Amino acid sequence: MSDIAAELQEYLCSANKAIHLKLVSSEADVYDEQKSFHPEYTHQLFSDNEVIFGYRSLRVELYYCASRMTPYFSITNEGKVDSKVYRGVKADDIYGTIAQNLPEADFLTSKDQLIASLSTADQFAPTGQMLSEFRLPQDAASSYRVYKNLVDTPGFIRFHRRIRTFLLWFIDGSSFIDDDDDRWMFYTLFEVQNNARGDAIQRFVGFITVYNYYAYPDKVRPRVSQMLVLPPYQGKGLGAEFYTAVCADICLRRDVVDIAVEDPSDDFTKLRDFVDCRNCATLASFQEPHIHGAFSSDMAAEAREKFRLNKMQARRVYEILRLQHTNMKHPVESKNYRLMIKDRLNRPFQKQKEDMEKVRKHLSTEEVGCMMADISLPEQHKHLQQQYESIIEVYERIVRRMERV
Repeated sequence: MSDIAAELQEYLCSANKAIHLKLVSSEADVYDEQKSFHPEYTHQLFSDNEVIFGYRSLRVELYYCASRMTPYFSITNEGKVDSKVYRGVKADDIYGTIAQNLPEADFLTSKDQLIASLSTADQFAPTGQMLSEFRLPQDAASSYRVYKNLVDTPGFIRFHRRIRTFLLWFIDGSSFIDDDDDRWMFYTLFEVQNNARGDAIQRFVGFITVYNYYAYPDKVRPRVSQMLVLPPYQGKGLGAEFYTAVCADICLRRDVVDIAVEDPSDDFTKLRDFVDCRNCATLASFQEPHIHGAFSSDMAAEAREKFRLNKMQARRVYEILRLQHTNMKHPVESKNYRLMIKDRLNRPFQKQKEDMEKVRKHLSTEEVGCMMADISLPEQHKHLQQQYESIIEVYERIVRRMERV
């Protein structure tokens, strides 16, 4: 059996490396290996250790027409495990696994079909209502348009089912949403460039999904569920501008209590902090001298009114903006800032101690003795300092980004 296991090792390959994704706008792009990128996650479709079994020199190609996002799907290999030789051992069903997550009967199987579809890219127009258009200072050749779609927007659901597979590759733990539920809002981002004839070509960049949760008695609390900017467009600042446009649209509605976020990743939390800080830095209550004082009800109210921030996020924004206005090399200013952060961090611990004291009053001496010993004061201080340093590291990154902008 050990010999057989050793022989089967050559049929193991990394799913992340074997799968090649690509956005193509021309025939040259189809054959340009520099255009390819790989999934960040594959465990949601394949094994937990992100390995595909049963093939030698496996290559899976998922290429997309950069405008319509019609996918081309191909699998090639230099050898497949023979189940007759290896006692019924079968290769993974790559085609079935991936195809069931692609739009049914809406993907191409030859490169000739893909290349032919590119000739009409200038005829493509995104669905939905165009909300805004912006440019990046470092990108003079392109502009970017934000569109809003609902479930009943003509043609959108078909388009959405082409792009949603990217969630499985790039958002850990993601799943497809129920796109029949009319409480969903879909925002899409497209790059706009003119071709040699002067025609505007729009290429898909990313999307954000938002769900309108009910808030008693007659309000809603929109929750950002998914956000993805495709890898070729990452690192340019597009995510922040895209999210800003989406928030601006939501804030126009008077029935919105606040904007929530569902299970945000660390990267999205940083993006959200940056956008919210940039917005709140324009508000009167977050200006000097107010920013050097305590977090106030005026700050919470203005952040909610103007940008639909809940109180917790408004407080976080206040702390970041106060850090921006604090000279951390000045002993008094830095001490006041540090104590302010640690006081907030310590409140849950103090509340826990108070609750514990209430419980102890109703316990016998023996029961109290069996309880976990209180954390010592030095340990409390060490824990608080570690929390403080971790928070400051994140806050400083946001401040640096704001100052660069």
